Amino acid sequence: MPHEKFAGSGLDFRKTIAAFFLFSSAVAFAQETPASDTIKSTEKEIEQVVLVGYGSVKKTDLTGSVSTISAEKITERNNTSPLEAIQGSTPGVNITSSTGRAGDGFKVSIRGNNSLTASGNPLFVVDGVPLDNIDFLNPQDIARMDILKDAASAAIYGSRGASGVVIVTTKSGSSAKRGISVQLETSYGVKAATRLPQMMTGAEWWKFHQVAYMSATPLTQTPEQLAALAGNQSPLLVSRAKNGYNFNWYDAVLRPGATQNHYLNLSGRADNGLAYNMSFGYQKDEGLIDKDSNEKYNFKLGATHKINDKFSTGANVTIAKITTDLGSDLAMQEAFRLSPLMSPWAVDANGNEIVGRKFFLPGKLTYPDGSWAINKTSTPNPLSEIANSNQTEKVWQALGNIFFQYQPKKWLSFKTTFSAGFLSSQLGISNTAETNAGVALNGLISSSIGRFDNFNYTWDNQIDMKYTFGENHDFSLLLLQSLFSNEDQTSYSYSNGQPFDTGIYNLGSGVQTSYQIKSGISRRQLASFAARLNYAYKNKYLLTASTRYDGTSVFYNGEQWGSFPSLALAWRINKESFLENSTILSDLKLRASIGYTGNDNVIPYTTQALLNQQTFYANGNSLVSGFQTETLANFDLTWEKTRELNFGLDFGFLRNRITGTVDVYDRLSKDLIYQQQLPAETGWRNTYSNVGSVSNKGVEVLLTTKNIQSEKITWETTFTFSKNVNELVSIYGQDQISDIGNNLILGASLNPNYNYVYDGVWQENEATQAAAYGQKPGMARPKDINGDGKFDAKDRTVIGSSVPKWQGSFYSRLTFGNFDFNFSVITSQGQTVLSTFHRNFADVTDRGRQKIAMDYFIPTNGAGIEASANNENPRPGAVATGAGAFWGSGMAFYRDASFVKVKNISLGYTFSSNFLSNMKINGLRIYINVLDPFVFTKFDGYDPEWASAAFGINRPASVTTQFGLSAKF
Repeated sequence: MPHEKFAGSGLDFRKTIAAFFLFSSAVAFAQETPASDTIKSTEKEIEQVVLVGYGSVKKTDLTGSVSTISAEKITERNNTSPLEAIQGSTPGVNITSSTGRAGDGFKVSIRGNNSLTASGNPLFVVDGVPLDNIDFLNPQDIARMDILKDAASAAIYGSRGASGVVIVTTKSGSSAKRGISVQLETSYGVKAATRLPQMMTGAEWWKFHQVAYMSATPLTQTPEQLAALAGNQSPLLVSRAKNGYNFNWYDAVLRPGATQNHYLNLSGRADNGLAYNMSFGYQKDEGLIDKDSNEKYNFKLGATHKINDKFSTGANVTIAKITTDLGSDLAMQEAFRLSPLMSPWAVDANGNEIVGRKFFLPGKLTYPDGSWAINKTSTPNPLSEIANSNQTEKVWQALGNIFFQYQPKKWLSFKTTFSAGFLSSQLGISNTAETNAGVALNGLISSSIGRFDNFNYTWDNQIDMKYTFGENHDFSLLLLQSLFSNEDQTSYSYSNGQPFDTGIYNLGSGVQTSYQIKSGISRRQLASFAARLNYAYKNKYLLTASTRYDGTSVFYNGEQWGSFPSLALAWRINKESFLENSTILSDLKLRASIGYTGNDNVIPYTTQALLNQQTFYANGNSLVSGFQTETLANFDLTWEKTRELNFGLDFGFLRNRITGTVDVYDRLSKDLIYQQQLPAETGWRNTYSNVGSVSNKGVEVLLTTKNIQSEKITWETTFTFSKNVNELVSIYGQDQISDIGNNLILGASLNPNYNYVYDGVWQENEATQAAAYGQKPGMARPKDINGDGKFDAKDRTVIGSSVPKWQGSFYSRLTFGNFDFNFSVITSQGQTVLSTFHRNFADVTDRGRQKIAMDYFIPTNGAGIEASANNENPRPGAVATGAGAFWGSGMAFYRDASFVKVKNISLGYTFSSNFLSNMKINGLRIYINVLDPFVFTKFDGYDPEWASAAFGINRPASVTTQFGLSAKF
């Protein structure tokens, strides 16, 4: 693929939530609901169904771990991303923002990471089409999501279910009412940066700059000598430092963002049995810097037709057009690297700024006569970078299905479904001379175009049988045959040296020697057979057994087929005679399951010996193109296999005023696929092999309470908790020796933080002890883990946990008359990340760039700068004479990224039907909604949620305030 889309608070959240929940419990039954209403509500809950893949079951008959999220929950926060809309809604499902940049999407994992090469994302199945992402969907078009978390539930998807399955059902005509119904949703919002990290002031940076110069000069120099050295060839810098100058780079680069969300839906049902649902959607998200936006158009059409008592048919189609301006990857980085004693503007002969006239290298600023005003860093002007750097991705995506169903008997049906998906994506990048890319090319313009096209189809044929024997035996049987085919095509072209800037539309005018042209195609197929049996005895003893047999084209003969069985049992204890008449217990079900799933999500052809294009010397000095074998073939490469045990408890008390689930699971994934590096003597660089196993063990809790239910007031709260322990169990057939070079550490999580442990700074009174380690006062000190009196690779260890120790959420919805108020909170606790923000802005070795506001070690000196025995950050300056050699390991840049985030606060008002009766409006609600208003964390970078994101593309945190209305006609 040519491209990839690639303050703290004193609030104790746990105590607050605990107190709030106890209060909820205390008032839970302050208002009793009439018995008749409760019975109706209970009956409605019993009739709820859960989608389990190629079918559905009543919620009460569910034997696996499946979570269902309704359309109301998905749209309640008014997010433009369906994944952000459900963040924190379900225990065990971890959803995090990738970068905070508009359109960059979200990462999803279910019950931890269980692969070394796959993304860890679950399989998304949208109207029968398998996908790896659903950000292109409009949340308003989604009717429901069903998340299959345990292997027994996901086993029906066989080789693609190892990371869990999310079944997304879009709105179709099946639920449409007679006549025509119209729904209109519209909202506007404003976005503002918040929690901006505190950076050094001009005076603080000037002090830091001088201290950094001391590390390369004698400590006995005078204040005048030091100032002259630090201010060499930079008279304007010295002048600004003396006059208290402070340029605010935040104000220069950041801008207010904006959001729009508009949606129109039409649905209806005719007398001839034809029902339809059609919608149009438009969304726009403008980010915090110029050329940072995401614009999305959606069209959706669903229709069903019951031809007669035996035949029915239906179809769905979804089309999305998405344009994402990714802005500059480096603008944020450059803006905060520049000293507050510098500005983006040119100056006149007297050093006065000429506001509006950009100077490309603010750290190399000259007067009009060419003499130096500032001669420091070569960081380009971020405003120039933004203006002259363009990255635009244009995506067309479509998917749909059509089905025919024949039901000759009440207990027997045949169904065939054809589903297809299409994706066409183009990423165009262009940079003029006044960008980082232009500097790297000595002032040349450059452009590139990358394309990715995908087409896939699935043809499912299934037989469903449901039969009841007598009064006690209920059977249902699914038989499935499925074919899946996928084709990817990629192309990439690049050139530089164009005579003038034409964006991405004139690559052929570049210098021919710079041309890069690449293209590729890959295909994969999957053939499958599956069966699932459901059995219920007396409606209280439940059994589900399934198996799937998959054959894939990505493995070699002999390893292409795999079977994935599962077995699940459940006991509805509340149906037993000794509990049947209980007035307290309304539901109690014990579940147990075991299932096997697989993962064939590897690059096609990896089992074969692949060639790489190279140039070779032939006939003396002549260069010729040729091919060289790069990858060693591995005909034994096979499926990654996952075995999972799950034990669950579903409960309901007091007529289901209190409901919840508890799940405990043990997942072991074996035969992990990994790209192994091979010794140079073999003649190959690498090969793909099955090398190890990883374990995920955890617990999940979901608790919902209907605290108040009365005619005027309702109050409902939901609490979730999940804990997952991820551990690499074995590699290369053994469980004793780690592969440190590839960061595969036995007993640790996947992708662990493995490094030296930062132990502060050597102080001046520790000079003798430091010298024994080859160190000096002011240098960064790693911890001598093994106590052998030296610092070496044996002192490296796992630092903290790279995955959260636990996660949770809290949701509350209160209605009072026509008013409704809701808020949601998510939390992630105990994860340690290597902060890219701090690696850039807390690095004391770079004396010319801006830093986060911080203290640091200052030695005793004669330059008039007060000494500081700071133990947090070492002495500024070059590595050899300042921070020391171990500072470069990044050991000091690990941060606790735990956080509590309020995801939304919403207040709405619904007009009464009496008020609307004369306006031909069936319903009207207006609301104000605030997204991400508060974050409580110790992390002092941008946002702890994307603390480890690649630096430059990540963005500051933001708060969005929306105003909207919802109308039905």
